[in-house]
Amino acid sequence: MQLIPDSLYEQILACLPIACVDIAIEFEHKILLLKRKNPPAQGQWWLPGGRVQKGETLEAAALRKAQAETGLECCLVKMIYTGETIFTDGPMGIPVHTINICFLAHPRNLDVQPVLDRSHVDYQWCSQLIPDLHPYMRECLMATQVFDVR
Repeated sequence: MQLIPDSLYEQILACLPIACVDIAIEFEHKILLLKRKNPPAQGQWWLPGGRVQKGETLEAAALRKAQAETGLECCLVKMIYTGETIFTDGPMGIPVHTINICFLAHPRNLDVQPVLDRSHVDYQWCSQLIPDLHPYMRECLMATQVFDVR
């Protein structure tokens, strides 16, 4: 599917929330986090994910984004969390409001070495919550029920 032109996307960002998916990829009781290269949330640890395209199911979007951002082919387990984010530092300097659906997924193969796309600079497999997570990320990770948080 073709992306919309930047000028139109700027107009959309200025007046509408964007539908997004995030994917908590779990392997051996660890969740894959990626360090974002670009706004919004630049430099923060985040789950793979992004925009849902017109005509695309949430599940198809989640599988597409997992593959595109990590190189991992995944199978979805279930939808685990719905939330929203509002960033003042959105793409193109425009604040962005997203409505997010988070899925739990497992990699299809045992080779779980991510191949990052150009929008991420690092990754880590986390077995516990890390400090300074965005509140939405914290909620998604808690919803995986992977972490022991007594």
